[in-house]
Amino acid sequence: MYEGSGQTIHDLSGKGNNGVLGSTAGADANDPTWIKGILFGSALRFDGNDFVRIPAGGSTLAPKQLTVSAWIRGTAGGQYNYIISKGANGCQTSSYALYTDYWGALRFYVQDTNGVTRLSGGAVPANVFNGKWHHVAGTYDGATVKLFVDGKLIPLSATDPVPPAGPGSINYNNSTTGDAALGDFLGTCDLFYTGDIDEVAVFKEALPIDRYYAALALLFPKPLR
Repeated sequence: MYEGSGQTIHDLSGKGNNGVLGSTAGADANDPTWIKGILFGSALRFDGNDFVRIPAGGSTLAPKQLTVSAWIRGTAGGQYNYIISKGANGCQTSSYALYTDYWGALRFYVQDTNGVTRLSGGAVPANVFNGKWHHVAGTYDGATVKLFVDGKLIPLSATDPVPPAGPGSINYNNSTTGDAALGDFLGTCDLFYTGDIDEVAVFKEALPIDRYYAALALLFPKPLR
């Protein structure tokens, strides 16, 4: 998100997965606002009615294993707010998503081809949506879903659903859309996020986020807030 202005965010991987701000190619009421980024350049501010749409992108946004990461900043998690999502089935699920659950806790999930939602542990809203920048990342290695906040694994709680045993393929056969989004769920209901998003990335493997964040902290020894 280095652009700082305009209607397009460019995919620096060279895969062409560029995003378009708002609901039209021109400026409209669903456009997020350009702001200063956490590390370099710019970021986007979503006011609860904004989104970025990224066309389906073929296999590059639909890997068998993946890591989805971003820097986010907000003051309230809210209920069912989607930060990053891929595809949509009605008003039900995405193929994968970083979102807030019923209690406002940040989670990551993938929906497998058996219709099972493989859910990560939940990060307490007050630890994430406190007006400071936080690095969030969800990973899936083909069997296990994990969520990391500032490089720390968020464990499952005793009340979380028991994860399914064994591997599972992610369901990319979405009935409503295959497009990805920032700041919203692109299904038959709108589930908007309120806050800032920067440095979004999708990788085709489950990365060791704890080691990645530790290396980043060495480069930026002052608190990243």
